[in-house]
Amino acid sequence: MNKSCFILLSTAVLLLGLVSCSKDPAPAPDLGYNYFPDKVGSYIVYNVDSIVYNAHSYSYPAIIDTFRFQVKEKIESVYSDNEGRPTLRLERYIKQYNPAIPYSQMSWTLRDVWAENKTLRRAEKVEENVRFVKLAFPVKEGQEWNGNAQNTLEAKNYTYSFFDIPRTIGNIHFDSVLQVDQYNELDLVHQKYYEEKYARNTGLIYKRVIDIQSQPPDWSMEPYMNDSLTVFFGKPILKRVSGGMQCTMTVTTYGTE
Repeated sequence: MNKSCFILLSTAVLLLGLVSCSKDPAPAPDLGYNYFPDKVGSYIVYNVDSIVYNAHSYSYPAIIDTFRFQVKEKIESVYSDNEGRPTLRLERYIKQYNPAIPYSQMSWTLRDVWAENKTLRRAEKVEENVRFVKLAFPVKEGQEWNGNAQNTLEAKNYTYSFFDIPRTIGNIHFDSVLQVDQYNELDLVHQKYYEEKYARNTGLIYKRVIDIQSQPPDWSMEPYMNDSLTVFFGKPILKRVSGGMQCTMTVTTYGTE
């Protein structure tokens, strides 16, 4: 083979290699879809602790009722909604706390059925017939969305305070967790704080709700520093509650049936 042929052949091989490389598919961008899994049969069990302050009136001091129970959320099946979208049937079961009987010896009782949808842009969950936009895709810093965009409630901007951070929740370690800040409103007589945490390939692992009303503070007292929020005159708002509730849901186990 003369030198010219050798050069031509080498060039052809090089070009063929470049063409082959150019056909390799680029890795798909990670948009965070697996923070909201949709596998049929998957379930999560939560320990729920709640406090209800004087649920029937707003006298002061509030009557306090406490409740403990377990909730199991299971993706039972997929069906098409009235818009033709794939929709997850989310069955919710309950075990009421009994100090004499461990949860492991109780049977689950079906409480209600919710629904979930995951699209290219958002994850939606229907809770008690109210649809909320739980997550927005892509999961990224600075992402904001209206969590009430699919219902008639007042618009509320949800944001990610962090994502892809390791966290231990309910004694379970998760490598990648995000937090959604839903509400964080506080004045002298109201407090609303809602947050949710999700883990990749698991879903919702923690929910914290504070939604209370209180008596006005006693302005005759010296300033009092609230543990985590702000400075009030008199007792902090959680010491002046006249109505509302607090609730915490914490993952205790999860898997697939």
